[in-house]
Amino acid sequence: MKKLFVSPIFFYTILWILLFNPMNVQCAPAPVRSHFYTFKLASPFSKSYLEAEQDRHRVWLNLTNDEGLFKQILIAYVAGATNGWDHNYDAVTIGANTYADFYSINEDRKLVIQGRAVPFDPSDTIPLGYRSNIKGDLKISIDDADGDLSNTDIYLQDNQTGIIHNLKHGAYTFSTTTGTYTNRFVIRYNTDEKLGVDKFKPDSKDLIVSSKDKTITLQSAHSSLREVSVFDITGKLVYSKQKIGTAQFEISSIQSGTPILLIKTTLENGSTITKKILF
Repeated sequence: MKKLFVSPIFFYTILWILLFNPMNVQCAPAPVRSHFYTFKLASPFSKSYLEAEQDRHRVWLNLTNDEGLFKQILIAYVAGATNGWDHNYDAVTIGANTYADFYSINEDRKLVIQGRAVPFDPSDTIPLGYRSNIKGDLKISIDDADGDLSNTDIYLQDNQTGIIHNLKHGAYTFSTTTGTYTNRFVIRYNTDEKLGVDKFKPDSKDLIVSSKDKTITLQSAHSSLREVSVFDITGKLVYSKQKIGTAQFEISSIQSGTPILLIKTTLENGSTITKKILF
């Protein structure tokens, strides 16, 4: 596998400048971030945007792995943008990376750059998707942030595992198989309490999950179990069972290298509960 993957944001930035800015372009290699160049012009996506334009709040997100994979996207709250499709502020991924693609999603478009309206709204949520031709562990992390996003917690919600991870505390590592996943992740700026995420509380009465002698027992109080999936803390699926149809179910065949497991259970009444246990 090649060791260098250049982010297409650089090329999209040039395109944005050429199409929408009549000003002359001056550029020089940026010494701190080798995959970007610093542009001295009025582009809301350049690091040297005019100082008078203060209402911008941006975060650069990276998709990487330990073998050298690199794909970067930008979410930018900037003056002039809307939360819909803006050809002046949004750029669709060209999907040129052989090994993976990474994008935010808006109106069914896969975006490497997404402009969002200002003022910045901390209740905003942005779906993320990816394509991978690699089976194994990938990481999502923050490369840089400015404006309000420099001092705002940025959470990555994993819809597969139920984990909500604060990217300001470090990269989120997850396991993947090959394929395209357009609804696995969401970027949000609220804490778990503000989101009302209570499915990890051990005193939940809807479902009791316990572990003893490497056997996991699930007991539903009000509805039969429809299906259950078990993930390790990296997001790797280690067990799955469908069409259960009973209120109690035991799992005794799990092989996991991590002591913490996430049990995602769907009940016959349609509700989904995810609980974290020590295995």
